[in-house]
Amino acid sequence: MTKGKRLSKFAIAERKAWKFYQEWRKTGSKSPAFSDELVCVTRLGWNHLLDSRKRRTKKEKIRRFQALPHAKKLLETATTVQEYREKDGISYWAFVAIMNGMQIKVIVSAKNKQKCFLSVIVLR
Repeated sequence: MTKGKRLSKFAIAERKAWKFYQEWRKTGSKSPAFSDELVCVTRLGWNHLLDSRKRRTKKEKIRRFQALPHAKKLLETATTVQEYREKDGISYWAFVAIMNGMQIKVIVSAKNKQKCFLSVIVLR
């Protein structure tokens, strides 16, 4: 960082979220909904949060960054899946909960057998 330059709110939120995400990637999350199977946390999930093709506003990305710790907690405590679907050979599971007054949806995907965190969505 250059002396005298202030980081934007987005840059600060992204750095904090990336630091959290890197730590989460080291361990993943055991999910009771999947009989304590390990849900991996990969670069795919991070890229999905930042995907420019999705046309997410910076405010939306910040909300998702801030929801990451809640997404981790939800994966590690949820015992039931709220939604399930398959598309093009990929399975998707969704968990929905209110965490700290914020309603979130966490998406897990699996192309083969390994389940991985894909995204967190802050619902209105």
